[in-house]
Amino acid sequence: MRKTLGYAALVMALAAPAAAQPDAQGPPPPLPALPSPPPPPTGATGATPQREAAAGQRVTISFSDPARPGTLEMRIVMGSISIKGVNRKDVLIEARGPAATAALRRTPNEPPPPGLRRLSQSGPFSVEEERNTITVDVNGFQRAIDFTIEVPVRTNLDLETVMGSISVEAVDGDLEIDSVNGPVTLTNVGGSVVAHSVNGKLLATVARLTPQKPMAFTSMNGSVDVTLPAAVKANLKLRSDQGDVYTDFDLQLQRESSGSSQVDISRNGRRTNLVNIDKAIYGSVNGGGPDFEMRTFNGNVYVRKGK
Repeated sequence: MRKTLGYAALVMALAAPAAAQPDAQGPPPPLPALPSPPPPPTGATGATPQREAAAGQRVTISFSDPARPGTLEMRIVMGSISIKGVNRKDVLIEARGPAATAALRRTPNEPPPPGLRRLSQSGPFSVEEERNTITVDVNGFQRAIDFTIEVPVRTNLDLETVMGSISVEAVDGDLEIDSVNGPVTLTNVGGSVVAHSVNGKLLATVARLTPQKPMAFTSMNGSVDVTLPAAVKANLKLRSDQGDVYTDFDLQLQRESSGSSQVDISRNGRRTNLVNIDKAIYGSVNGGGPDFEMRTFNGNVYVRKGK
């Protein structure tokens, strides 16, 4: 699944406009207003996940060991993912979009015509739970489905979409987030984060950190805007190839560039120095700690101190 989705992601990323202009230079703008969380879905039924996926597009499924933090895995090609951490022990999944609403043409309780029987057919997506991991798969790469999901606050996330955005709010755990063509927005999250967008802005507010865990926030075409707790202890690596880097932390600079290596050219016996220029800014905050990387190619990098 990961290999096939990776191929689709590569094709769509190459087709997307890669010549995005860098962010306007100058003093950093105020932190953009974060999107309002989606309204919580209501009216979930107790049907099995597969039947609900085909009928009402709303699935409730439990982790096999709710006493431990579970993991939600999603890899889709077309569609957005919106996840919110709430005070619950199970996971509520709601799907919307052309592929999702197609299954709503027949009401669940409609009787079959006389002399005919209803044949079951797979829904536009499937949900599976195994070993405290819930996996959501879309049945077909051409189906565009937007997911709105509620999870327990303490949940690990492994999310990937090719054509769509990803937003996560109020979730604590190990978060791995990847979008090819779409922005990534993380609001009031905790734990450790590895987040990346190829064509899109990355906006993150991290309220709580897992001690001694490295993190990374990167984009290719889009700004990277990260807010960290004021008391964070970390070593920062900051880089923008086509923009600027801003912070209001008291950053103790360690080094700003460069090292060299020598290579023998056997053809003529000469010894040549190859100099590798590293444009990244390295510095420590509050005495240093695990490594945090914030990097983009087209856009600015903002590292902000939380209130």
